[in-house]
Amino acid sequence: MTTNLDAKVSGVTVFRDGARVTRIGSAHASPGEQVFLISGITRFAQDDSFRVRGVGAAALKGIDVKKREFTFEPQGDLKNLKAELEKLERRKQSLSDLIAYQESRVTQLTAMSKQFFSEFGKWYAAKESKMEQMSQMDKASLELLRDAKKKIRDAKEELRDVEAKHGAVQMNMSRIQGERRTETITEVKVTLNVLEETEANLSVTYQLSYAGWAPHYDIDIADEKTRVRRIAMVTNQTLEDWSDVSLTVSTASARPAEAVKAEPFQIDVYHPAPYGVASAVSSTRRLTIGGGGIRAFKGRPGEMEVKEEAEPEALEEPMFERYAEASETLGGTTVYELPGTVSIPSGTDPHPITLMEETFDSRRLHYWNAYAMQEVVAQDEIMNGDSVLLPGLAKVYVGGDFIGETSLAMVAPREKFRLGTRNAYDVKAEKKLVLKDTEKAGISRGKRRREYKYRLAFKNFAKEKTEIKVVDRIPHSSSDKVTVTLQTPSLAYEKFELGVIEWNAAVEPAKELNIDYGFIVEWEQQLEIRPPLP
Repeated sequence: MTTNLDAKVSGVTVFRDGARVTRIGSAHASPGEQVFLISGITRFAQDDSFRVRGVGAAALKGIDVKKREFTFEPQGDLKNLKAELEKLERRKQSLSDLIAYQESRVTQLTAMSKQFFSEFGKWYAAKESKMEQMSQMDKASLELLRDAKKKIRDAKEELRDVEAKHGAVQMNMSRIQGERRTETITEVKVTLNVLEETEANLSVTYQLSYAGWAPHYDIDIADEKTRVRRIAMVTNQTLEDWSDVSLTVSTASARPAEAVKAEPFQIDVYHPAPYGVASAVSSTRRLTIGGGGIRAFKGRPGEMEVKEEAEPEALEEPMFERYAEASETLGGTTVYELPGTVSIPSGTDPHPITLMEETFDSRRLHYWNAYAMQEVVAQDEIMNGDSVLLPGLAKVYVGGDFIGETSLAMVAPREKFRLGTRNAYDVKAEKKLVLKDTEKAGISRGKRRREYKYRLAFKNFAKEKTEIKVVDRIPHSSSDKVTVTLQTPSLAYEKFELGVIEWNAAVEPAKELNIDYGFIVEWEQQLEIRPPLP
């Protein structure tokens, strides 16, 4: 005995690239073997992922999963439309023939009239015809031409109406034929050995593709504290509507992990082809002066796209918001169980689900690259909590003001990361050239010498002391024919490597700070330096 069981979707666990769906249904069962049919499951369900559990006085004998196709026939009488179309096509052909016949009549009558009037003068001179005959011929030909042209006009008007009806019938036939579709669904047959009269409660779970979620973040940076709101952009393209379901968001992936086996990395001596063409490469030694400086903060996630966003109006009483309950499994996966129920219809649009909000410790940093940046920038170093931050898009706010969007890389638990790069308008910085001196170091030595002195000037308009990481560079060369000497700066540097100088400066409130430094470059007189010195 087979009984249709109406099992609705009651719970969904969304993975990053898949989902696990739970359906629950109940029905009365009589003693003996009984089969329950659960239909209407999407074709994207994986056949080998079905699991069944139940409650009742029965024993589970087995399950059978099959794909089934349903063909939906169009509504409408296609046969009558075809008959009407054939009738209209015959009428079109008849009208076209009539128009062609009448047009040939007009051509013949016109030619006949021309020939008659061209010959009538000869007949009249020979007294073989009279003027009355010419009048009669003219009157008869005009009546025949008028009749033929009238029939042509009437036939063309009717032909236009027939063609319009023909097009409408064709459109209706195309619409009806297009409505015919075939859909594939999954059906599950659950076989039970029922021991006694009971109410069988069955729970069917299965995994499917075309669902998942992507992490998004709202990050509000304040003084020494940063609020991070985790948002899951859930996508449901499974052809199943999730209505009033218990939703769980998991950081696990439905794809299997793979441990790649190591293979030998073999190298050998290169043997050129015997008939190849050898290319001679001549290299000229060049002296390069320069150095790779630090162009941005360490860990800086790229330039942020600055946008303007309207500030929301403050509510007198903020609404209470319930967040998901987070737990961590043995494998390190974080699971967020949302309170209440959620409805997510099937479609292409992602649905934002707020998971939780956390507060992290943070501290503000300032940075200035003297040779590449016009303004000092501020950035905040944030200490992550006990849960991993997955890669995703982040909207960044500072004190509630929107400053831009960025991409957040994966951040491990308790790892520090930097965010919120923005111009620091409360600190001004300027690089000034104080001295540039060029002279020959000596005729006998045959060298040239150039000296530079710079000043890095800072003004702090903030109400508290500001710490700034300052980076600048001087020329650097690996050639022994060029020497670069750094003069002792007025502020001791933290690091000097390959011409790149780093300072950690502190500027008191409403105060100024200057860092003076210089360098000397000497090179042989016959050499040309590339790129040229400033």
